[in-house]
Amino acid sequence: MSFQKKVNSVRNKFLSGVKFPTKLFVIIALGNFILLFFLFSSLKLDFASSQAKSNGNAGSYQGSYGTGDPLITKVPGLEDILDGPIINGPDPSLGPDKAPVVIAYFADYECRYCQKQEVVIKNIMEQYRDKIRLVWKDYPEKNVSSGSFSAALAGRCAEEQGQFWPFHDLLFENGDRLGKDLFITLAEKLNLKKRLFSECLEDEEVSQLVRDNILEAQALDIKGVPFIFINKQEIMGEATDDDLRKIIEAEFNKS
Repeated sequence: MSFQKKVNSVRNKFLSGVKFPTKLFVIIALGNFILLFFLFSSLKLDFASSQAKSNGNAGSYQGSYGTGDPLITKVPGLEDILDGPIINGPDPSLGPDKAPVVIAYFADYECRYCQKQEVVIKNIMEQYRDKIRLVWKDYPEKNVSSGSFSAALAGRCAEEQGQFWPFHDLLFENGDRLGKDLFITLAEKLNLKKRLFSECLEDEEVSQLVRDNILEAQALDIKGVPFIFINKQEIMGEATDDDLRKIIEAEFNKS
């Protein structure tokens, strides 16, 4: 008999004399199952807890940004930077660049109060001529298809050909019928190059100049027009010759 057969014979004799404990096997298997169940549940809870802590920390960080955490630097907006109108930008101006008194005038060609204020502004510029500087600021409606916004854009296009102020005067004289046909007619009246002017009316960069003025006005918390800055002095609404003269003379005395 081979060695392997002897081993099998002995094993069979041994097992045949042993009664297999079925109940014990079932109990042990059930115990192992319960143990594995609780072990798996524990691991799952630990993972969920670690995720919650991670999310909680992230939420805490984001919340601290919104509540003014002193260790986080806030990116300043335009309203945080400006303490007055932008004077040396691309806006149309009259008078010497280094004048001791600068008038920044926010207005809209459709505004009838601005039309009245325009007369006062012209008188003041005549009186002081080379002693003060006037900077024009567009503050039309936001709607780019409105007569208000399109007139502001047309004025900037006249500025491209060095005719802003004459065109500006004509826009105020015709504030009740603003539109592209009028703009072309006024451009022809001032002998502007019609093709260049028409192309300019569709130019996004020129349109952005008007939008920049709107953003500037909003950052300065200007609620309506006309609105005038004489250096840092603010005047909202219509102002008379005397109102403007008093402030201008007071500003001259400071310099």
